[in-house]
Amino acid sequence: MTGNIFGSFSEDMQYVTAIAYDVSNNAIYLGHATPGTLKSEAKWRIKKMTYDVSNNCTDVQFASGDSKFDKVWNDRATAYTYS
Repeated sequence: MTGNIFGSFSEDMQYVTAIAYDVSNNAIYLGHATPGTLKSEAKWRIKKMTYDVSNNCTDVQFASGDSKFDKVWNDRATAYTYS
């Protein structure tokens, strides 16, 4: 299976996934962590998606500009910049 904004099949088998949606039901934030990780722990990799006026995903960016598993899911909208 090829990758998409949510990740690849093999990636999904290794991590739990958290998704936050906007009012248009677009996935805005996507987080991955190892199974059993609390959403309050700094063990998440978080991505943010942006959309155009047609609701097409146009960009996927990482919290703090990196793919490290050191972010807190609960802080996704307030504590990080995305690039």
